[in-house]
Amino acid sequence: MPRPQITLPHSWSVNSWPPGVYPGSATRGRYLVRMHRKELILAGALARVGRELIILGERYDRWPQKGAANVPNYEIAANRAGSRKDRSK
Repeated sequence: MPRPQITLPHSWSVNSWPPGVYPGSATRGRYLVRMHRKELILAGALARVGRELIILGERYDRWPQKGAANVPNYEIAANRAGSRKDRSK
């Protein structure tokens, strides 16, 4: 089975995050790296070149897919019917 083509850039600096790649801006990208630094390093998606933090596109693309299997079973919507107790009683 052939692998799908990756549409991400090969790599990019955290400070010059491409607008078409999640999370879409350098500010949000820095936050994402700060919150998930260990996971990104373990996935091989984050590297340091000199003083710059670099995201490696192909590995960054695979990183969220590893946790995608857990998402359907994780209920997060607070406004979902039955998620809050009826407080009118």
